[in-house]
Amino acid sequence: MARADLLKKLFSSYTNNDRELFLKIAQEIIADERKKKHTLLADELERMLSNTRRGRTHTCSTLRPILPNADKEAKLIEIMYPSKYFDDVILDPDKTQLLEDVIRQFQNWDILVSNGVSPVSRLLFYGPPGCGKALCANVLAAEIGIPLMYVRFDALVSSYLGETASNIRRVFEMAANDSFLILFDEFDAIGRSRSDTSEHGEIKRVVNTFLQQIDCFKGHSIIVAATNFEQSLDYAIWRRFDDTVRFNLPTDDEKRKIFSMRFRQFNGPLHAFDDLLPSTSEFSHADVDSICKTIMRKCILEGKHIYTKRDVERAVEKQKRIVSLRKSQY
Repeated sequence: MARADLLKKLFSSYTNNDRELFLKIAQEIIADERKKKHTLLADELERMLSNTRRGRTHTCSTLRPILPNADKEAKLIEIMYPSKYFDDVILDPDKTQLLEDVIRQFQNWDILVSNGVSPVSRLLFYGPPGCGKALCANVLAAEIGIPLMYVRFDALVSSYLGETASNIRRVFEMAANDSFLILFDEFDAIGRSRSDTSEHGEIKRVVNTFLQQIDCFKGHSIIVAATNFEQSLDYAIWRRFDDTVRFNLPTDDEKRKIFSMRFRQFNGPLHAFDDLLPSTSEFSHADVDSICKTIMRKCILEGKHIYTKRDVERAVEKQKRIVSLRKSQY
């Protein structure tokens, strides 16, 4: 995302009808995005700005269906502009390398296609909940500089015969002419095995529709599907993706790094968390993050920037109860 100070200046120039200042700030935003290596976004902004200078407004018909409350399609997706980058997450070297490769290929999409090779653009993330699947999708979108199209399964999956399949087609149609990272979270809701005897015939229609749509999709976008229940996916789903990535529970070293990273603006005994690591063997990345937020809330409300060993112990005990309760629900 653009820097907050630049966005404020941009809005102020628009409010004051100051065209020259508006163009100047717009150029600063473009330069800022190039500095972040968001080349595609910077190029698109530059094209839009060029059209504005010539007296033309930039329009994009494919965005009309996703304007809030525009029509039924608006309920199927949510457009987000992620602000999490590599510096904000703890990833193992293999995942970092994978995401960097995907970013590089996306930035050189036309070069690859012109040489008869398709870039990696279909990824399946799987593993336990709270281990960073959706977060990595956000990071990927932010680092590339494209919006994230979040598919809302509460609206996608319908009780009406045939409507879920129709909704899937509409999602792909909306994404066809623009660049997005399309995130199908909780993907097992539509990718469930067609051989499962407990499922009714509708699931076969839904899976077939998804397979057809992903095979025919030619948009300049990245598709990411994320699931906690990979064992329930249809066998044909797996080979539709260019790469599949397993997300595991964090190692002790990764937990330490998450804890340390979250407390950049606070002082306290980092070793206190190290002492409690043996009792966090079943904690996910999200669980460690929750511990940090519990401690930070307490510090902020008490007006202090130093946490204590007791603060850490209480936060870990609280999260252990939550993890235990969560296990009992499965």
